[in-house]
Amino acid sequence: MASIEVKEVIEHPIKLRVMRLGKPVMFNSKVVTCDSKDLPGTVFNTQLKKDVTALADAETLAAGSFLMVPNVLENLYLGETFLCYIYLKNESSQTVYDIILKAEIDTATSHIPILGPKAFPKLDPYASIDVIVKHEVKEHGSVNKLICQVEYDRKHSFETIFSYRVPKPLDLKTKFYNTVTDEVYLEVQVQNIMSTPISLEKFILESSVGYNVISMNHLLESSDNKSIFGDMDILDVKETRQYMYRLSLDQTAEKNPTRTNNLGKLDILWRSNMGTKGQIQSSPLVRQIPELDDITFSITYLPDMVFCEEQFDFTCSIKNNRNRDMQLVVEVSDEEDSNLAWTMISGIQLRLLPPYATIKTVFSMVALNHGLQVISGIKLKELILNRTYSYNNFGHVFVTQNVS
Repeated sequence: MASIEVKEVIEHPIKLRVMRLGKPVMFNSKVVTCDSKDLPGTVFNTQLKKDVTALADAETLAAGSFLMVPNVLENLYLGETFLCYIYLKNESSQTVYDIILKAEIDTATSHIPILGPKAFPKLDPYASIDVIVKHEVKEHGSVNKLICQVEYDRKHSFETIFSYRVPKPLDLKTKFYNTVTDEVYLEVQVQNIMSTPISLEKFILESSVGYNVISMNHLLESSDNKSIFGDMDILDVKETRQYMYRLSLDQTAEKNPTRTNNLGKLDILWRSNMGTKGQIQSSPLVRQIPELDDITFSITYLPDMVFCEEQFDFTCSIKNNRNRDMQLVVEVSDEEDSNLAWTMISGIQLRLLPPYATIKTVFSMVALNHGLQVISGIKLKELILNRTYSYNNFGHVFVTQNVS
């Protein structure tokens, strides 16, 4: 005869309940009204004024003044705080001794203790223990579990598991624009993929070491850096918004600032319904560093408007991007069918340019015709390695008539 193993089922005297805490929601009254000339007359309006949940003198706006406990808790998003109520009750007529309560969060990659072990010497009959625990949600995508373990009388134990999902609150997309002057323009596109509107209290870029960041999301004429999105930065459900930042190398950090592909990270703080706070930091923003030419040639000063048949000057920056000295000669030549002519001597030899050094040079031209004209016709000859670098169509200037 085969033997059957029978497991003993223990009826624990202590009952453990785990509940997630959530904030209340606004209760909106149901508005049923009609014109006083209609058949019901003032019956609907009179009944609406008697409704205690309606807002006085604004009953038809469906804007309530009461709070209601939600029947269904909203989603818990990445960056928010998981708030939980643990209720432990002795439902027997016997006193229970040596109670130990522990709680931990089990995610896809880690186990995070959030309570205990917390000891209680005894629990009298029908008495209870209330504990509130909280945890900042830092992982999304998988099912997180809150595991509560109870030990008592030094020989019995049991556990309760509370499962919840953590979706992403925001969808972030980034795009980099590199310039010849080592400046980087960062475009950030953010979309609210939560189920409720949110108010963005902070949306900043924390640059990495060696970079200075300038936010381009403020009004130019504002002295207090007022945001272009207004005082109340509200982002509705599924709404998308764009932010722009300009990053440049910190020239005060060292003699030769290091170019890096890590530009920093975004720090975002928001509040949703009833002031629920959430905060996330993006992963490091990494770009692909463009390959630099031997020489970086760029305009540092150019007048917006010049007069026809009058000389004007502009300044250019010449940077040595190589780990060797350069001896440069500046040559200028008038392009065919060009409406600009050079008024400076061609073949000027510049001072010796050390590795990674920069020199500024002034160029002079005269405009021969009106309109928007293109600046071309500069060559830099490197005498040590006998190389020539040509620069055309690198600037524009608007030419007008001097009426004075």
